[in-house]
Amino acid sequence: MTELTDLNRCLAWLTRPAVPLANLDGLVLCGNSLPVTAKFAANIAIEQQLPTMIIAGGIGHATKYLRQNMGVKNALSEAELMTGIIRRAGYQGEILQDRTSTNTGSNASHALALAPESWRRVMLVQDPLLAYRSQLTFEQVWGPDYQLTHFSPRALQLTKLDPVSFVDQPAYQSAWPTAYFTELLLGELQRLWDTPQGYGPLGANYLRHVDIPDNVLAAYQRLLAQALKRER
Repeated sequence: MTELTDLNRCLAWLTRPAVPLANLDGLVLCGNSLPVTAKFAANIAIEQQLPTMIIAGGIGHATKYLRQNMGVKNALSEAELMTGIIRRAGYQGEILQDRTSTNTGSNASHALALAPESWRRVMLVQDPLLAYRSQLTFEQVWGPDYQLTHFSPRALQLTKLDPVSFVDQPAYQSAWPTAYFTELLLGELQRLWDTPQGYGPLGANYLRHVDIPDNVLAAYQRLLAQALKRER
């Protein structure tokens, strides 16, 4: 197995398509490092004619990368930065901002506090590496009264790690610094794997148990043994 093969095996599982929902009531954009996710959120909200969306994102590990990707230097939160992108993309509806959350759990709880009472079918938009765990976390926090899904592009497959390049995915070419991409990918597998070090019932209990295929876990463990450069 090559390093790229193992990375792609993990990526294919982590970014596989979500179960879609029709007739959305609302959308939550979770703060992250990728300006393109705000454009996707705006397009979905316009197409679905959603009168309100929520952006949950304070200042966290992704903020410096978001600012770099936007070419700005300021003290604005991820929610504020992404609001500007969404307005420039043409969305004219109401935007409710959470400017304080710094992790997925607080994204979920703060967004729930802002969610209109009419919302039941909700899409999450997030960095595709983080989107699956985000949905699991929101399901845990929001509870069974809500149906949740997440926006998922076609499963990501790398052609090169440095710089980060993908098969037929121009929106994500070089979108992450290599060390940050590696940290996000390997960190997600650690959190999703239901062990005492993970976020499942055997660990922090932030989300339900997840069955990770054996071949994905094997690829993940081989990647850990290679001591790839990781940086947040």
